[in-house]
Amino acid sequence: MDSTVWVKLIVKDKTDDRFIENAQVISYETMHIYATDSLGSFRNVFNATDSLKVFGLGYEAVVIKVKQFENIEDGLTLELARRTYMIRSVDVPAKQELHLHLPSDIKLAEKKDDDKPIALRSGNFSSKPPVLAAVFNPLSFIHYYTSKQEKRKRNAIKELAKDAEQQKINVFYNRDIIKEVSGYEEGKKLNDFIVYCNVNLHLNSRDNALLVKERILKLKEKFEAQEQQPIIE
Repeated sequence: MDSTVWVKLIVKDKTDDRFIENAQVISYETMHIYATDSLGSFRNVFNATDSLKVFGLGYEAVVIKVKQFENIEDGLTLELARRTYMIRSVDVPAKQELHLHLPSDIKLAEKKDDDKPIALRSGNFSSKPPVLAAVFNPLSFIHYYTSKQEKRKRNAIKELAKDAEQQKINVFYNRDIIKEVSGYEEGKKLNDFIVYCNVNLHLNSRDNALLVKERILKLKEKFEAQEQQPIIE
């Protein structure tokens, strides 16, 4: 049975040394997702053979091996480099609108309530603007596509959407389910098969538990067939 190691980690910003709250920590073996607290701190126990992917919104991802934490009681500090930087830019103002004095029977669609976090809401449109917006509201249209701040907000929303989809997938695809479906006991073979599944199984949130189990069983057949093939030196 594989040995386990306590991972104690503090995640900081490499530029200003501040703690990074809610940095994501993902186990490659279990595909479970964890997060740092308000002091950038995280601790949990993992198999010694596992590797962890650590990243935060707007930061470059770093992969670390659990073995690095063996015999280190106080843990380690990990510094993440920023993916984007706040730089001085020239933005086109978006407040001015073009009034076309359209007839009363021709109206533009009203802006719907935006359910995104306030900090990530666009100052112009709640979603990608249609081409007609370039005619009805040209300055806001230009601002949406040229503003560095607007681009950063859209990138952040994409990251949040990816995280939300992964959370849905984790409900029907995780270490316990792979273990149950494959019938493998805890140990190297199960760990190898989990890695094999993570590499070869491509899922999305529209998949369901039954479909995923069928795919795992098919992968098990291929996995065992490859194991039986002779190694040619």
